[in-house]
Amino acid sequence: MLPAPELQDSDSLVHCILSRRSIREYADDALSLSVLSQLLWSAQGVTGANHKKATPSAGGLYPLHIRLVVNRVAGLAAGLYDYHSDSHSLERVESGVPHDMHNIGIGNQPWLSEASVVMGVAAKLEEATQHFYSQHPLGERGARYVYMESGALAQNVHLQSTALNVGCVLVAGFDDTLTKHALKLADNLAPTALLCIGHWDASF
Repeated sequence: MLPAPELQDSDSLVHCILSRRSIREYADDALSLSVLSQLLWSAQGVTGANHKKATPSAGGLYPLHIRLVVNRVAGLAAGLYDYHSDSHSLERVESGVPHDMHNIGIGNQPWLSEASVVMGVAAKLEEATQHFYSQHPLGERGARYVYMESGALAQNVHLQSTALNVGCVLVAGFDDTLTKHALKLADNLAPTALLCIGHWDASF
């Protein structure tokens, strides 16, 4: 189990929107487990009855899945982890960090291997596409909903990071095949977004 998330606002929403910036340079300091817990809750945490979550989901499908790449989190061994929102817990999938994280980005994106944590967002894309297949444009509407949901998740994490005074950047430029391999995603999961998170490097 992760530490319980803090449900009292730590900073005003207006201030977080005003202060939010994409941070790509990270210090070597480890994130605390409580910070990671809060970030995961803001991404996909259960916030209401009937397993309602922190981000909106078309049709209540909640097709998103979080696969974490943990480099530096105090009290947590490096490796790949799945986040289970219903129990607000982590399950280790594999020990050690993928060696090819620096290769999955399109262009030079060293923050993919330098961040304390990379929050990989993946989705049951085909399931969503089939569910909304009758909505025009046929075969595309469900995918649009999934990417909108991924964007809502990313903004939640960005604003929560700002409130916690940690750096975060959304990465959308990644090779799908290499990312799926690095994150060891199941066949029915497609990567939709990556969020690099860590303490700011004050020297930049």
